[in-house]
Amino acid sequence: AAAERLAVDWLDGARYADTNGYSIDDHRDMWIWRDWVLNAFLTNKPFDEFTVEQIAGDLLPGATEQQRVATGFLRNSMNTHEGGTIPEEYRVTYNVDKVDTVATVFMGLTMKCAQCHDHKYDPISQKEFYQFYAFFNQSSEPGSGVTNSNTGPLIEAGSEICTPERVKRDAALRIAELKRLRAMPPARLAAQRDRWETEQLASLGLFKIGEAAAKKLVMFPQDQPSWIWFAADKTAESVEFERRFNLEAIPAKARLWVTCDNACEVVINGRSIGSSDDWTRPKVFEARGLKAGENTIAVRATNVGASPAGLLLSLAMRAANGDEWHVVTDKKWQARLPVLGAAGTKWKPAAELAKHGGGAWGTLYGEKPSDTGPDALYQALSMAKQDRTTAHWATINTAFSEMQPAFKTLTNQLGLEEKILRKAADTGRTTVMVMDYKPRKTHILTRGAYDQPGAEVSAGTPSILPPMGKTGTQNGKRTRLDLAHWLVDPDHPLTSRVIVNRYWQMLFGTGLVKTAEDFGAQGEFPSHPELLDRLAADFVASGWDLRRLLHRMVISETYRQQSAATPELLEKDPYNRLLARAPRFRLAAEFVRDGALAASGLLNGDLGGPSVHPYQPDGLWEEVSHYGYPKPFSSQKFLPGSGRVLYRRSLYTAWKRTSPPPSMAIFDAPTRETCSVRRLNTNTPLQALVLQNDPQFLEAARALGDLMAAAGSLQDGLDLGAKRVLGRATTTKELEVLSAALVRYRRAYQSQPEKARQLLASAGATGSGDPTQVAWMLVASTLLNMDEAVTRQ
Repeated sequence: AAAERLAVDWLDGARYADTNGYSIDDHRDMWIWRDWVLNAFLTNKPFDEFTVEQIAGDLLPGATEQQRVATGFLRNSMNTHEGGTIPEEYRVTYNVDKVDTVATVFMGLTMKCAQCHDHKYDPISQKEFYQFYAFFNQSSEPGSGVTNSNTGPLIEAGSEICTPERVKRDAALRIAELKRLRAMPPARLAAQRDRWETEQLASLGLFKIGEAAAKKLVMFPQDQPSWIWFAADKTAESVEFERRFNLEAIPAKARLWVTCDNACEVVINGRSIGSSDDWTRPKVFEARGLKAGENTIAVRATNVGASPAGLLLSLAMRAANGDEWHVVTDKKWQARLPVLGAAGTKWKPAAELAKHGGGAWGTLYGEKPSDTGPDALYQALSMAKQDRTTAHWATINTAFSEMQPAFKTLTNQLGLEEKILRKAADTGRTTVMVMDYKPRKTHILTRGAYDQPGAEVSAGTPSILPPMGKTGTQNGKRTRLDLAHWLVDPDHPLTSRVIVNRYWQMLFGTGLVKTAEDFGAQGEFPSHPELLDRLAADFVASGWDLRRLLHRMVISETYRQQSAATPELLEKDPYNRLLARAPRFRLAAEFVRDGALAASGLLNGDLGGPSVHPYQPDGLWEEVSHYGYPKPFSSQKFLPGSGRVLYRRSLYTAWKRTSPPPSMAIFDAPTRETCSVRRLNTNTPLQALVLQNDPQFLEAARALGDLMAAAGSLQDGLDLGAKRVLGRATTTKELEVLSAALVRYRRAYQSQPEKARQLLASAGATGSGDPTQVAWMLVASTLLNMDEAVTRQ
């Protein structure tokens, strides 16, 4: 979690996103670089190495794959492939962006202001701008990109976080958890399970099949009807299948499709409706004798030939429009004995279906049926509870669990997670820096125009800063590697101070230099210059140990003060620049959402991997589509995720530059079209609407409310919610207000069950709409909406 917290700010500065930007703004993959950043913070990589590898990892002697991945920092800039693009114009634009990013992130300088003329305020000339620009002008990056992908140079690389070993470990843990849940349904479902057992026992007892014949069955599942084939050795013993099902009304039209290799007889409600021995095509029977309520279909089939014999059977009813036939037999029947098609399956019209089984020939795959002989579930349910073995209970619990919506959802989520984890373990293509094989000359561009080159310049740094060594690392010429080493030189006056200031800003809300992006003449003077110097010097002396720097800050008396301010302090120091009290500021967008998910128990703590797509309003991406959807640009249509990926930390949310995640944009997240090292904090009504109505926060409120309701007494529940959201117990006044609210909400929704159901459905719950559950959900939402819940204090 600490590494993910640190990574958020770094991604802002590095302008990390999952799209290319500009008007088309189609997809790209840079998550492998993001995982490199995560791993660097996890392992506390010395910050000087962290810097060098991101600026010139590809130029290090014997550069590793991951050192090359690190240079994605420079390649995070926007990229275009629009029609009419002039490659050289945009190649210059990309390099100017690199100058701006490196100067801002590592030196706190607004060097981009010198692109067209000498800097108006800082001692940086236009010539010095293009000398700095020359470091990046030797890249082989093209000016025009490619559609819906990364623009080269590219490499195939794996994530340092999502390793195959980690994928296998996590998948095994989740599979084990799924099996545990299946074997041990929650105690609150005990009564429901008892009712289910009674119903199942009555239903399963109607399924009959001879034990001897059962041993000779082979199942052949297909997309349409399913076959049962008998074993190769012939038998004169009839195989009987019998099943009951309910109909709400007598159908206007119903038919039975039967195909068998030898002979079979079909009986409906005790009345024979015919027999068949035609193996070439299904025989269609009018299903006479059906009635409202319970019905019984019985089939007797024999195997008297020298080769395996088979049977196909399904009951269907005509749809209202007369064009389709819908299988109406019980889905559970197919699960245990797949003779009948699944309920709800749509078939072709009868005339087509009668042609050799709808073309299903030649697609048979043999498989032993899972339930031969007496049905395993029926056998387990027939046993007295005290006589059931562990195997009996496992069979019952598994069957019961599979019929619960929550468990079905869990099963689906597991499949989705494993798919994502498998993808995360694979290597992927990521964009990197590569030196052009042919040296490129750099010129001062008149008025910054790409097509107006002036005097030629060589790579260099602003004269106001300490000089760089005269001898470069590539045949005497200076490269990005020289620049990187120069930035982390202990005598460099800016890098350590700028970095220390930004981490002070992260912890205190405002940096010792308030204008973290501008240490120049237009920036604010440090509030405590000696403190900044002392921390910067110690940071370098410690070997650029970021973890040690942060530890020093958070254990200081300054950081550990109370946030409360007296009237006198507010009058003398309204913005707390003198640090007479602890800071108080609203949490960044990502942590508002993550905090709600964590408090509710929904937060998915998986590290690394491809970006995910949690909830957002429909149509936003299509609205900013360059050509209008549909067009062949995948980023133009938002494809929402499902399952546990919806609850991953906000760091992993897919970031589209022209339409950033809306709930985070409302809380002042940047677009990441350009470098950003300081977010503004605003307060608007839209933020309250997000907390109250965004599906992610509604789900969090519902899940938190369920936890509170299960805590025991009313006070225990309210205290649990307050501790999870606010980090403290409720006060007497809060307890009084929240208790009254709970009663009021419950009473209001008892008389409005449909509204209760709709509200719970909007929060991801299924069911009839329990007013008590709604009441707890709204109380939890109240806690999540408190100012204290979204404020660092």
